[in-house]
Amino acid sequence: MSTSSAPSSRLRSALPQPIPGFEPIESVVLARLGRWDLDLFIPGPKGGQPVLLRGAGVQVEGQRIETLVASLDGPVLVRSDDFQRLSSELLERLDELAGDESIPESDRFVMLQTAAAGEVEVAAGLINPTRFVGVSRQMGRAFNQLMQSGDLAPAEVYAIARHDHYTFSHITNVCCYALTLATALGIHDSADLEELAIGALLHDSGKRHIPVGVLRKKGRLTDQEWATIRQHPQRGFEDLANSGTLTLRQLLMIYQHHERIDGGGYPVGLVGAELHPWSRLLAVVDVFDALTGRRPYRRPCTTETALKHLQANAGKQFDAEMVDCWSTLMGGA
Repeated sequence: MSTSSAPSSRLRSALPQPIPGFEPIESVVLARLGRWDLDLFIPGPKGGQPVLLRGAGVQVEGQRIETLVASLDGPVLVRSDDFQRLSSELLERLDELAGDESIPESDRFVMLQTAAAGEVEVAAGLINPTRFVGVSRQMGRAFNQLMQSGDLAPAEVYAIARHDHYTFSHITNVCCYALTLATALGIHDSADLEELAIGALLHDSGKRHIPVGVLRKKGRLTDQEWATIRQHPQRGFEDLANSGTLTLRQLLMIYQHHERIDGGGYPVGLVGAELHPWSRLLAVVDVFDALTGRRPYRRPCTTETALKHLQANAGKQFDAEMVDCWSTLMGGA
């Protein structure tokens, strides 16, 4: 099993509350791109305005900055437009990074997730989903290559993943969790795993039809708002069903990931065996990541709390075998 780099694990677990105009960035991204020429910040006291750590116009030896950033007890921040540029630079080198076994797997995951950031956030909101499908294919291939190149365990992915409200964070986390669970359940064909990875990345594509104010509402949803949210599997399916670019298994992942084993899910209340196995698999890791991620209306749950929720609802909301397998993978069985 690969060893996660200490800075990656530590910094990811210490993501601050969102600060408008700034994004957290890993030192490994700055180091691999050689981008120590940016304004670098640390979070201000009590979540206040970020404090300048190193200005772009200040000439400081790169190694000294790299050592300083890696030693911080928390993330370094960059301006949002700088983060977007770094994301684009990584996206251009996606295939190279995914297959570079000289780079620790944990660092490659961080870079791939950062590469997804800018493009996914833009593509996910477009009226025409073609661009979102394209970037999902690109990212699905890269994440599958990464997960098959070694032995990056779910707990390691959890330790280095971003746990915030951004679309790219959720879908890339879910993609890697789905690949790991699928492999543990006996799916080993690379083409099948890549197909599953792309379906996982696209599972929430219908959320682009939900107003941002509803998705990020801190208070209780009204009945009408909840009804709008419940439409996203249907809307995502409708967007992509006639495109001819996705397989039936991928479309069912999009359509069925909020259905329940006991028939109490949505959009149509399917029961048990009516649900495709990939949809049942996706439901487990989707809810796990949703619970352990930060949302505008609540703090993230611990892994223990999330696993207890899955186990309490095994055989009702979730496939019991898949919950048991995921709990074992996460060390919670």
